[in-house]
Amino acid sequence: MNDDSENAQTPEQVASHTLALLRRFEKQQTMMMEVLGRHDERLSRIERNLIEIKRDVGEAKSDLILMENQMLNRMNEILDLTRKIDETRELIK
Repeated sequence: MNDDSENAQTPEQVASHTLALLRRFEKQQTMMMEVLGRHDERLSRIERNLIEIKRDVGEAKSDLILMENQMLNRMNEILDLTRKIDETRELIK
């Protein structure tokens, strides 16, 4: 019984401990909110960077397609010239 009376706390002590616990929870919550805010900023930056990368890849694809078309046009011109040269050779013979 002596242990119970020694460990018994007054309502003021219980309230004090409760307030201390609540303050600790509030501090932890504030710290977590700050961490979440920083992570949100980082995720936003990453998202913007990904959008820019997608745009850049799209532009690179377009450039490659244009270069391929130009190369095919030049190859067709060379083929036409080769045919004309062959036709002219045949006419000369």
